[in-house]
Amino acid sequence: MGKFYIRHYFDFTHAGEFLLVTLLALAVVMTIIVLAAKTRQNSMKKELEYEMDPDRYRHQIRNVRIQPYLLIESFYEMVFSSTSVLLFLAVYYLLDAYYVDRVTEFWKKYQNVVLLVMICLSVFVTAWLDTIFVKLRHLDPDQKAGVRLVSSLYIVLILLYIRFIYKDTNYNELILYFVTLAVGRFVFFDFTVEEFVKITKSIGRNLPLLLLMCAYSGFICWYGFRVDFLLTSNGVILSTFIAHIFMCFAIFVLSKTRILRFVVNKTNA
Repeated sequence: MGKFYIRHYFDFTHAGEFLLVTLLALAVVMTIIVLAAKTRQNSMKKELEYEMDPDRYRHQIRNVRIQPYLLIESFYEMVFSSTSVLLFLAVYYLLDAYYVDRVTEFWKKYQNVVLLVMICLSVFVTAWLDTIFVKLRHLDPDQKAGVRLVSSLYIVLILLYIRFIYKDTNYNELILYFVTLAVGRFVFFDFTVEEFVKITKSIGRNLPLLLLMCAYSGFICWYGFRVDFLLTSNGVILSTFIAHIFMCFAIFVLSKTRILRFVVNKTNA
């Protein structure tokens, strides 16, 4: 059975077609983001007309010019962060589905610890993706943290979809786990109102990207299942992860073409 899936997903004709569709869909997403960034830039420029401090003016002008890059890289970060988590959820699913019988006692006792370790490792995978695979140059740590928080909500939406659409109750504990992680960002031992407001604003700022991410990944998964490239027989969570791998490669290809940099420079001119 394993050889069947390997042959299926490494059929370069079908994989190439799927990557092309993923890349074209990404181009549509980037067009929407660049247009949204242009609208935001125009609004920020109007506010600058009343700025009298020269230093502050120069700083704000820089913020205006990098708006397209901030939105583009925030979307990239959401894809990378989600893919990293899905990687370990897929590994967790495979262990639970195919190998649990061999290590039953160990798995019953330590499966939650294994999941926690995997989630922690996903942070390092995300760091590799956004610094080496495709270097994101314009996002500061706070912006990355905000995007990763929203991506955890995105993972919850995926798990809820699988739970209720495919009637799979195996994801109940995972849903609760990620909801707890998200809530934990709001309520912690040194919780303050200022921190709550800051996190809430971060979610609100990144909410449009979350909706765009849902539309993008939803279309890619729908297309993959429709043409039978993505299979439900190997687990929906695994197929969803495979779709996100292609999304990452589409980002890599697009970043290497430098088309977006050319377009952004034209809009900033």
